[in-house]
Amino acid sequence: MKQFFSTIVLLFVMSASLSAQPLTSPDGLSQGCEAKRMRVVPYATKELAQQYVSEAVESQYVRPIAEWQRSEDADAVVFTSSYVIPFSWLSRQALIYVEWATSAYEVLINGKKIGYNTNGYAPAEFNITKSSKEEHNTISIRLLKDHWCESLESFDEGAEPALGEVFVLSQPTIRVRNMVSDTELDATGEYANVEVGLVVKTESLNAKRARIHYELVAADTTVVTYGHRDVELQMRGQDTVKFMARIPRSELWSADNPVRYRVNVMTQIEGRKVEYQSHWVGFRTVAYDKQTGLMINGKPTTLKYYGAKTGVSKDELLEARDKGCNAVRFNSPAVTQRDYRLCEELGMYVVAQLPIDTSRSGDSRLVDGNESNNPEWTAAFIERADATWRTTGGFACVVGYSLAGDSANGICLYESYLHLKSLEHKRPIIYPAAAGEWNNDGDF
Repeated sequence: MKQFFSTIVLLFVMSASLSAQPLTSPDGLSQGCEAKRMRVVPYATKELAQQYVSEAVESQYVRPIAEWQRSEDADAVVFTSSYVIPFSWLSRQALIYVEWATSAYEVLINGKKIGYNTNGYAPAEFNITKSSKEEHNTISIRLLKDHWCESLESFDEGAEPALGEVFVLSQPTIRVRNMVSDTELDATGEYANVEVGLVVKTESLNAKRARIHYELVAADTTVVTYGHRDVELQMRGQDTVKFMARIPRSELWSADNPVRYRVNVMTQIEGRKVEYQSHWVGFRTVAYDKQTGLMINGKPTTLKYYGAKTGVSKDELLEARDKGCNAVRFNSPAVTQRDYRLCEELGMYVVAQLPIDTSRSGDSRLVDGNESNNPEWTAAFIERADATWRTTGGFACVVGYSLAGDSANGICLYESYLHLKSLEHKRPIIYPAAAGEWNNDGDF
């Protein structure tokens, strides 16, 4: 099995309790969150899955939460709403998906705290199966005031407390929880070998079996390959179902040719079809070194940036393309999944920046100086690096990662660089502010 498909889980030393977290030091990291993944939206029919892909449209297995009541207490700005768990979900898993928030936050279900996320700028999910009851439930998301995470978020100083997209979703107990892919040009250079991995996980305490059906469909609707795999997982186990295909080099994704394939997935348990998913995927290769520069699909590529805000429109990106831009530089790392999907659809490269900017703390590396050189902050930096990679790594448009904004340099960014390198073996990790130090692959 290729190292690309190795399941790498970042373990943090945390208290098992979800008691109150320290707000002025980086000691209490996220708790109660599901392992980070690319966005997965399940549907009850193949037609709905292929129509909506990753859009959270109200359906049998998806319930968006759109109406919130806002209140405030001494410690937090609180957003409160409700959701319904139908009877048909009682044998399945229920999760809450939170796209983003402008602060660290706590999640309460029916008045009980079930999760805490220190990085509001990466999507997070919380398993609410045990904390929910049939029919009506209350959810509160408490955006914490004066939290230590603000030291890492100089890019968002003075932002009005806000909450992004939130929805409830239901997946079977044994479920496809993620999709990953890899692409290599073959020896002829005219074709590429692509590999797709469907990460299957069970929450069951007993062995669980499922049949995973898949098909890979080209842009012209030609079915490139299809089949199924039977998988059996032991208690809370996880495995990866893989399949391969050979596609023409002309079908690889790039800014000049933003062609995407579709991966359709169906999960079958005991003969019953329990879930459908559909995923867009752009197959492309990325390589970088300081001699040849950035190479996309084996060709030298120069990035011509357009500066954009998060929430950029389709018309704005099309206009930027008309002016010769092939890449987007977002003015804040608070980039939504929609932004990435739009860049992938239209053919715009992105270097994804970690949501770290410690410029308010100055440039000093001495004690009480910039957090980037304070070992006590290392785990907080690595947590953000890990979350960014896991929630953006599947986008073809993401061709590199930037460690931080204006954040001096030091042990925390060294360790973040090494952690990203342990996960990402092809795309460059850059940090122009490294000022010649080793934790910067280049500047482009």
